Amino acid sequence: MVFSGSELEYLALDLLVLDAGDSFTLETGEYEIAIVPLTGDAAFSSEGGAYRLQRESVWKTPGSALYVPRDSSVAIKASRYSELALCKARTDEKRAVFHVPSGREKTVGKDAWKRKVVDIIGLEEGASRLVLGETFNPPGGWSSFPPHKHDTEIPGQEARMEEIYLFRLDPAGGFGTQTIYGGEGSHSFMVGDYDAVTIPWGYHPVSAMPGHSLYYLWFLAGSGRALRPNTDPKFKWLEV
Repeated sequence: MVFSGSELEYLALDLLVLDAGDSFTLETGEYEIAIVPLTGDAAFSSEGGAYRLQRESVWKTPGSALYVPRDSSVAIKASRYSELALCKARTDEKRAVFHVPSGREKTVGKDAWKRKVVDIIGLEEGASRLVLGETFNPPGGWSSFPPHKHDTEIPGQEARMEEIYLFRLDPAGGFGTQTIYGGEGSHSFMVGDYDAVTIPWGYHPVSAMPGHSLYYLWFLAGSGRALRPNTDPKFKWLEV
């Protein structure tokens, strides 16, 4: 699922699926790419060395990532069935390969919008544009809340960053709700297991249906590399 009919300036997302024993050579081209396992066990070989990414599932194992810069090649071999999210940001800079073995977990929000967030590639890591992490909504819970946006460059207040969400649901037959609203309109729609949504503009809260946990992998890029989300003024009183 792609929310916007127009292409994003920086971001793209692919899902690489490999069976046990499969090999694949990833050429990054004009993109820096963060490889994030959703499930699986795969070995990686690149100019930066050899690495291994393992994950039982997004629900049971903390997130990790391998960052591969633009104009690079990485050989991938799966030892079991593997799903690898390729989170891509267009850039002119070539950085160094790095591995994040486990993200940093924190709890944010309160009441019905209390959720777990895992920062995987933050501003401390040496990416050119990418910032990346994961959010876990409990059943019936909200996230990206209070509603915030990052579509306008306002010095000291907001940095312009586009974003992509990739969703998982547990049980898989459930759904969440994605709302995007702002000066260009207001839209709410269902998101299911493996749906992805682009967020080029607007406030963008998420909710999970009762009885189903909701996960999303999120990543951002902009002309700079700053995280300055701007909360909807009507709901700033809900900030913790």
